[in-house]
Amino acid sequence: MKLRPILVLSSAAALLAACAKPSPQGFKDEVLAADKAFNAASAKDGPKAAFLAFIAPDAKLLSSDDQGNAAVENVFMQLPPTATLSWEPGFVDVSGSGDLGYTWGRYTLIVRSPKGKQPFIQMGTYFTVWKRQADGGWKVVLEGNHPDGK
Repeated sequence: MKLRPILVLSSAAALLAACAKPSPQGFKDEVLAADKAFNAASAKDGPKAAFLAFIAPDAKLLSSDDQGNAAVENVFMQLPPTATLSWEPGFVDVSGSGDLGYTWGRYTLIVRSPKGKQPFIQMGTYFTVWKRQADGGWKVVLEGNHPDGK
């Protein structure tokens, strides 16, 4: 048996596998990883810095009339720098073309009060719409939340 045909066929199979489109589950995994990285950045750098890093320039935050960085500035100027925001995605889905996806889940906002006072804690449901960027990464294009009990 000649080795050359086997090498050619093996190389062709490897190239075809590398060129194959990611599966819908692969797209979901990417969006879920982006959402979790966004949350990790919020824990590490604070929510405002995380939002500034993960939103698209034209992103819409439903809690602001502005878009993009101006919306983040508007929303987070009301919170002290010690406020924490964390969330856990409960569901993810992605379009068949793999260019748009969304996550939703539960969030917790904690605003620490002066010494001796109870912190303000708000919990609720959030959703985030993600769009694939030209570099292949994902950015937030729409974000909203709904506090419990309202």
